[in-house]
Amino acid sequence: MAERSENISGKQRFFDREAARWDKGEGEVTEGIRALVKDLGLGAGDIVIEPGCGTGVISELLLEELGARGRVYGVDISEKMLEAAKAKSLVPRAFFHHADAACMPFTNGFADTVVCFRVFPHLDNQAAVLAEFNRVLKKDGLLVIAHPISRERLNELHRNAGGDVARDLLPEEAEMRQLLSDSGFEILSFVDQENRYLIRARKKRSDG
Repeated sequence: MAERSENISGKQRFFDREAARWDKGEGEVTEGIRALVKDLGLGAGDIVIEPGCGTGVISELLLEELGARGRVYGVDISEKMLEAAKAKSLVPRAFFHHADAACMPFTNGFADTVVCFRVFPHLDNQAAVLAEFNRVLKKDGLLVIAHPISRERLNELHRNAGGDVARDLLPEEAEMRQLLSDSGFEILSFVDQENRYLIRARKKRSDG
């Protein structure tokens, strides 16, 4: 695991503090969130990596979409969040790892899909993390970046929250498109609406 910076440690403390009340606040499942998960484009039986899995709320919804053969591998820097996720008893269909999204404990080409749900702004070195997502995905693997609100609303919420998340913002569309392209992804769809932000991107095929 990569050594964490002070900034990452501050975020870890922030999410550790939030873990006990997360499911009754930020982690509460709304109809909009449920509908968004259904539109991610997951395949039955897929292996999914979920960086920033938190308390495993979205992990449960992902498993509903993946069917009996599907597997979710959650990753988070907050041990308290992971404790809550593990308490949901989703094994043997979900497994949770204490790790940084920029250095995940998976082999090259391990997963069919990476689902980055409500977490991308919290990733400090987004280019490095996207490169890691590319590494762990299979050929033609799918990357999903999703939020149940628009970029503008999300960034406003984080700025207003202040503290460790005040500067955790989604890039503008042009910058995000460039980040994804530079990291080896081809965008399939890009939606930024009042009630959803959804990017679906495919890992680019290697020459030859």
